[in-house]
Amino acid sequence: MFTVLVVCTGNICRSPMAEGLLRGALSSDLKQGVVVRSAGTYAMHGNSATPEAIAAARHFGVDISGHRARLLNKEMILNADLILAMEAHHLKTIRSAFLFRRAPVHLLGSFDPLKGGEEIDDPYGDPLEAYLHAARRILTCLPGVLAEITRKLKP
Repeated sequence: MFTVLVVCTGNICRSPMAEGLLRGALSSDLKQGVVVRSAGTYAMHGNSATPEAIAAARHFGVDISGHRARLLNKEMILNADLILAMEAHHLKTIRSAFLFRRAPVHLLGSFDPLKGGEEIDDPYGDPLEAYLHAARRILTCLPGVLAEITRKLKP
């Protein structure tokens, strides 16, 4: 299985939305061979996604109500084939703490064809519209992510 790991800070807003949206965007062929997971650099293990993140994901047809936060660890990094981070400091954490990772690590925003490389802002504590904005940014990046996954899966 090809594993995609999406990383943010608390694993209760952006990364669960991205996990759900990416999973929902996988074609039936890719669903057979791709696992999408998420974690946070400072997650409180077991916390639910915020109500706003759940509502924003639902707005785009994805149910993340069963999500539970996971704290990023070495095993997750070592088992991932592609790692997508929301902000530069997440990249730095992954790269400095897990020197022996095998997966490429990218900003998710680097897959945005219009704003490549930009971070996806944390909506935590903001109203639903900020979560919807973050979800729209994530959705804009998904075609590039899907192309990357497809490219990596081809022999």
